[in-house]
Amino acid sequence: MNNKFFPSNFLFILIMAVGTLLSLSSSHWLTMWMGLELNLMGFLPLMNIKGKMLEAEASMKYFIIQSMSSSMLIFTSIMIYSFNMSWYSMFNNNIMNTMMLLTLILKLGGAPMHFWLPSITKQMTWMILFLILTWQKLAPLFMLSLMNSNIMTIMIISMMTTLMGSIMALNQTNLQMIITYSSISHLGWMLTMIMLNSSLTLFYFINYVFISIPLMHMISSKMGNYMFMFTQKNNTNNMFIVSLILSLAGMPPLLGFMSKLTILIPLIKMKLFMLTMVMLLGTLLSLYFYLNMSLMLMIKSYMMFMLPKNNKNYNSLISLNIMSSFIMYPMITTFIN
Repeated sequence: MNNKFFPSNFLFILIMAVGTLLSLSSSHWLTMWMGLELNLMGFLPLMNIKGKMLEAEASMKYFIIQSMSSSMLIFTSIMIYSFNMSWYSMFNNNIMNTMMLLTLILKLGGAPMHFWLPSITKQMTWMILFLILTWQKLAPLFMLSLMNSNIMTIMIISMMTTLMGSIMALNQTNLQMIITYSSISHLGWMLTMIMLNSSLTLFYFINYVFISIPLMHMISSKMGNYMFMFTQKNNTNNMFIVSLILSLAGMPPLLGFMSKLTILIPLIKMKLFMLTMVMLLGTLLSLYFYLNMSLMLMIKSYMMFMLPKNNKNYNSLISLNIMSSFIMYPMITTFIN
């Protein structure tokens, strides 16, 4: 497995994708669990793509956490079946509701059960990090949207997730850790609307993926894994990376701001002012390390006034990011209205 183009990796990628699609296309809780297990079996070999000891340790941690949450998931599903004699029923029992909710939050890496996510992502390659923070969250988010649990519980979890992700990233120098805690903070924003309007959560998730693809690729190929490398010479246009970082921070008029706007407007309309204030506080805290990264690129970089050739692979995504106020606003009004 030392060769990252090893032919069997295509098989593992296919198994991972089929597992997620099986969970997304099913209305049966047992089939969703089977899809999650299939996804896990395809993803674990990909985590060991370079055959390093740290990757093996991280993959074992990931396997233990996911296996524990899957065991709780199938146990809760069987208990629900014993009460209602149906695999398709919603959860009416408060205890079972809470157990299923905590199981899915553990799979997603949300607070207060986020402890396992940073400990494994700092040992991963950027490609695997991207998959953990995006693709691996699709199926649990979909399953979470099908539940009819107590909205107050999920609101408290979303507030804790946003604040924890923002606070824990403040003193980090490892870029993989910063991106991981940033993803935890963004997960809190997605969880706020998962019970009320899952289409807005999907919209936020897609925008996060659009921002993360060029950002992680540019950081991994040009910068390295630590913040001090932002001050070194590089062959890319730093303003592109700055625009992507500020977009993750939610600075207007970039794409990340439009994503947060889609969440804020319904929350204010529903008079959830306390939740809105806490979410904005978490964003304000995370703005500190986003601006720190941006200032290191803009002020301390030797290549500030040099404009090398643009990365043509991501020109369309970067244009969407910068021009989102004019491109995405009609879509936002359609979603909300």
